[in-house]
Amino acid sequence: MNHYKVAIIGCGSIGALKPDKIDSPGSENILTHAHAVDAHMQTSMYAFVDTDDEKLRKAKAKWQPELCVRKYEDIELNGGQTPDIVIVAVPTEYHYETIHNMFVGTSKPKLIIAEKPFCHRLSLAKTITESDLKVPIMVDYIRRFATGYQEIKSQIDKGDFGKALNCRVLYTRGIKHEGCHAIDLMRYFFGECYNSHHLSNIHFIDRDINDPTIPISFLFEKCGNVVFQPCDGRLYGIFEIDICFEKCRIRLIDNGLYYEMYPITEKNEWGHKSLNYRLTDVLRRETGLNIALYNLIDNAVNYLDGKQELICTAEDAVAVHEILEGL
Repeated sequence: MNHYKVAIIGCGSIGALKPDKIDSPGSENILTHAHAVDAHMQTSMYAFVDTDDEKLRKAKAKWQPELCVRKYEDIELNGGQTPDIVIVAVPTEYHYETIHNMFVGTSKPKLIIAEKPFCHRLSLAKTITESDLKVPIMVDYIRRFATGYQEIKSQIDKGDFGKALNCRVLYTRGIKHEGCHAIDLMRYFFGECYNSHHLSNIHFIDRDINDPTIPISFLFEKCGNVVFQPCDGRLYGIFEIDICFEKCRIRLIDNGLYYEMYPITEKNEWGHKSLNYRLTDVLRRETGLNIALYNLIDNAVNYLDGKQELICTAEDAVAVHEILEGL
């Protein structure tokens, strides 16, 4: 069995330091990359990299890596080996510089995992993907790695639900920051995006003045009526998806932790066909989103072992960038 050493660049919330009550060694939820690495039998938490000494101290105490350094190149300077996998979990505006330095340096890992949305501009994302200094890159559009979402995609692809008639996405906190998750998921479910347009001037500035939460209509290959409806994240957060198919309705609720499937009843109280909302007939399941980061690491390991393709590539992330820049 192969074993892989992992370095995480960026010891913030997604990298290593969620509150202990929701993510810690051995907890049911796996909500940080450090926890996913710690939980997998074929990976070990080798090095943390961060310029914030206090974050490094807390991450070291919580996850017990072999090394903690302030710069990636300091790993070898401190007598360490080149990590097999490097996870880039710094703020998005530093992704390009961080990845580029690995491409041109001597310490090239076997695989890079980057947080979404990969880079903060399309041109930088393309510069990396079109570089001759290739290192495989996967991107953490996390819902692709949740088993419930994978099951839904498989059934869509097989035609089990019939044609997708429409889809509504409720979201907050910016089309680039949170909306990008939904755009990638729509590509995952429905194929390429052919067209998009703004629905109105109504929008919310609920996270970043440069990233409004806006209403948009999309046309995707397998669903020609996809609508993103903004909510005000200053009041509360929401990320829910509602899809009407020919044969059922599916709702992804509770920020994507569960999905509900409503079947069709041939005759309701008024004597005609409709969706069945009886609790005994509605199917409700967990999506596995709370442990999807473990599945991401598992996909990385299986890729390096030659058993799987990457579930979400840098090219997938570039496609999301292209849609965002076209809005």
